[in-house]
Amino acid sequence: MEIAERRFYREYLHEGMIVFDVGAHIGELTLLFSHCTNGPVHAFEAGRASFERLATATDGQSNIMINHIAVSDHENGIELRVYDDAYLAWSTQADRPLASYGIDVTPIATERVPSITLDRYCERNGIAHIDLLKIDVEGAELQVLRGATRLLAERRIRCLTFEYGQTTFDMGNTPEELEALLEHHGYTIRNLVDGDPTFPGRESALTAQFAMHIATA
Repeated sequence: MEIAERRFYREYLHEGMIVFDVGAHIGELTLLFSHCTNGPVHAFEAGRASFERLATATDGQSNIMINHIAVSDHENGIELRVYDDAYLAWSTQADRPLASYGIDVTPIATERVPSITLDRYCERNGIAHIDLLKIDVEGAELQVLRGATRLLAERRIRCLTFEYGQTTFDMGNTPEELEALLEHHGYTIRNLVDGDPTFPGRESALTAQFAMHIATA
């Protein structure tokens, strides 16, 4: 899946495109986006430790704008549950029942992080459209999209990719809600891996299978 995801980005992205990397973690895809477009890349990372690594990785890249902030459907801030270095990428707003999945991992800290909506961020920064919006926020993808309803309604997000899996359910979200929101605004959804179903194991957290999806207007 990771190979398919990177292949998609390399084939889709072109010179000068505007990319938003929501849930940039330590910047691996942020740098790929920058290399593929040489255009503006807006990267968002909520976790302090991940953001510090993102800042180091992108230092000197003048076309990358990094934001130590959570993207959500409100501007009241969020509580982020942070895992240790080995599982730093799992940091999430969700209170995950990992023990019930047979996973012996627990958060080591909680961080209070400011938040913003994509509608407001684009308004403040004079951004008219987004060529690619990539969302990987450990279950809170629906909240990110709810904060971009104006952009979606006006079809100013031309393509988006988003993560789905157990964390979707752990956050209290469902595939049906994601589908309804995107289809309401005229977007078509497919699994990023050709031939694989959308929202595999969509019945519950116990059956959900990790996947990345693409939505286009």
